[in-house]
Amino acid sequence: MKSNAIKASKSSKRTHTLKAILERQEKATRESTLEFNVDSDENLDTSLPNLLEIEEDLPTVNRDEAGNLKTVHLSYGKLPPHTGAPSNLSESILIFNELINKEVANAAKLLEIDESELKAWIDLQMEVPAKIILNLLRTMKNLHLDPLNEEISFTQYEDGAWQIFITIEGCSKLLNQHTQFNGLVFNQADTLVDGIPEWIECSIFRRDRIMPITVREYLIEVRNQKDIWRKMPRRMLRHRALQQCVRLAIA
Repeated sequence: MKSNAIKASKSSKRTHTLKAILERQEKATRESTLEFNVDSDENLDTSLPNLLEIEEDLPTVNRDEAGNLKTVHLSYGKLPPHTGAPSNLSESILIFNELINKEVANAAKLLEIDESELKAWIDLQMEVPAKIILNLLRTMKNLHLDPLNEEISFTQYEDGAWQIFITIEGCSKLLNQHTQFNGLVFNQADTLVDGIPEWIECSIFRRDRIMPITVREYLIEVRNQKDIWRKMPRRMLRHRALQQCVRLAIA
């Protein structure tokens, strides 16, 4: 009975997560086949950040004699089998899609989650570069973290760079499932910045280590302008200290 209740709770949370993503991206359109023509790099449609990101990492890009990108046809349906080295941008994107589909199937099986739900969640991350999605899927498998339960996700910095991060739910799961976890302690500075501790540090104790792993995070370095930081700055600073400490001690 308890196992069924846990599964039902996880399923409900996954559904909520998918609905929230759909609401945020309800204005976005996703066609089964995309076709675009580019006369020069300056005219490249910036609404397709994934293509720009992938182009930088590929060995060859299909261009005409003037150096401009040629017409590219992209299919997001069933992918044909790939043979040989990539000859153009379209073929290289297909390779990425094949890798992503393979990792989705493996991750879903390992984490015992519905593959179609995971695929739907991945498909909705239209702004995230393919290589970051691949990294997330592989990290999911290594750490057994479920993005549909909000245990692992993406974040984008002001400079446009993307990074995978483990949420507080993910940190809690990693800690409490680790056989060597032996408790944690938080400490904070006596000095204040705008009424908030200048720093908060987290110490994680392991049974197989003599000394705890300790990480200190400074408010001035991690605070941003998001509403959550204005409403709960102390909690957010504590979360940052815990996340970074878990990276060193457990993950």
